[in-house]
Amino acid sequence: MLAINEIKSLNSEDANDTGSCQSLVNNCPYGMYRTDCDGCFSTVNPAYARLFGFDSVEEFYEYTRSPNCQLYTDPDLRKNLYNQLQQKDQLNQIAYQIFQVNGTTQWVKEHCVTIRDKSGSIIAFEGYVEPADKQDDSTETCLLPEARFRAIFDQVQNIAVQGYDKNRQVIYWNGASTNLYGYTEEEALGKKLENLIIPNEMRDHVINAHQIWLTKNTPIPSGEMRLRNKNGDQIPVYSSHVMLLNSDQEHEMYCIDVELTEIKKIERALRIAKDHAESASMAKTAFLSAMTHELRTPLNAIIGFSEVMEQKIFGDLGHPRYQEYVSDIHNSGSHLLGIINDILDLTMIEAGELSLCKTSVCLRTTIAHTLQIAQRKAINTGISLQTNIPKDIPLIIIDERSLKQILLNLISNALKFTNDQGVVTISASYSEKNGFKIDIDDTGIGMSEAEIKLALRPFTQVDHSLERKYEGTGLGLPLSRSLTVINGGNLKLTSVKGTGTNIILHFPADMTV
Repeated sequence: MLAINEIKSLNSEDANDTGSCQSLVNNCPYGMYRTDCDGCFSTVNPAYARLFGFDSVEEFYEYTRSPNCQLYTDPDLRKNLYNQLQQKDQLNQIAYQIFQVNGTTQWVKEHCVTIRDKSGSIIAFEGYVEPADKQDDSTETCLLPEARFRAIFDQVQNIAVQGYDKNRQVIYWNGASTNLYGYTEEEALGKKLENLIIPNEMRDHVINAHQIWLTKNTPIPSGEMRLRNKNGDQIPVYSSHVMLLNSDQEHEMYCIDVELTEIKKIERALRIAKDHAESASMAKTAFLSAMTHELRTPLNAIIGFSEVMEQKIFGDLGHPRYQEYVSDIHNSGSHLLGIINDILDLTMIEAGELSLCKTSVCLRTTIAHTLQIAQRKAINTGISLQTNIPKDIPLIIIDERSLKQILLNLISNALKFTNDQGVVTISASYSEKNGFKIDIDDTGIGMSEAEIKLALRPFTQVDHSLERKYEGTGLGLPLSRSLTVINGGNLKLTSVKGTGTNIILHFPADMTV
């Protein structure tokens, strides 16, 4: 039996080989056999049966019909020999271990040939087997390192190993190769390397490289490459190559491939993280550059006007100019305090350390208070501030300080980016299904999709040049979104360049009193 361990043997009467050589075969000290093209025994001599510990050929046949029959320590040995005989027609000095009926093992050496009919089709396999001394040096050299090698790599799950003869036809294909490339062992054996896993653009190069290795002993270098699977998809692998001599002194090339798909995913994730880190670094650099201007201007005012008052340049402190300076100092200090508070709040949110004090809050009252703070800007520029807040809107359970800061930031932004005589509308609504909805809409300059992404990123401004038209830290919108999220809501921003911006705050219905 060559291909499988489950032996389909013939009856002893069918196995009788009458002819002039019958006596010679029966008395030969070497085990002799003949199988059909499927590897099923048709004839064995008594010496062959004795190798496995049986006293007669009949006992050997009876054992082979048993479901517990196991003749070879390597279950795939005969299958591999069968595949090699299909290509080479003759194998010599093949050493391997067999199981004897008493459970012990025995090393043997085998010589086998392929029998073909006149048309060249395989009709049988024949061979003779003799015991091998494990200590025999000549036997050790061919002690089926191939069988050991295959037994090891057949069980390795993550390393695809393929063997190719001098014509680049597959002679070995382990299970990991099936997992990686999709071809079963039966589909791959006998096929050429370039017809299986080599992309078309690499085909000629691979053939030439293999021929150069055979003729000039110049190895194919290891490295990353993209090979093709059964579906035609290209898979990143790290491929190494080894050229060996078989027992017939013919070259065989073995390829060891490790899939890099997961590694490539990690590399891609690292590149993205690196890009994000660099982008964040650039944003902070731009932020600090802009903040230099934002911080210096009010500080210069505070220091300069304080010195004027300290030195009484205009006389005693009762002079009316001092009152003007006091107002400038107060406004500059408030501006600096606002910047510092925004930075501290955002930092605490990112660190998860911002504490909330949730209470029952009236939206209608809170929005009215916010509009009182912001209305001076609207009055000075002629912007129309419109509100639509139902009188019966229920109380919301939220951190009141956070809600005020969110509304003040968003309304101030709407006023800042709305041209004179424009309109800013604030509305609110509630339903048991959708919860609370606060809508802030303006007819300002608007933003593109790319500018929206920048505006929502901390420490980033759509226009971060020192000559920008609109002053500010660039923290208002990101801070408002972060405060909304940690209070249990979400912020949605839509905008059309040159038309206006709409911001919707949504808080779930379970936040109502």
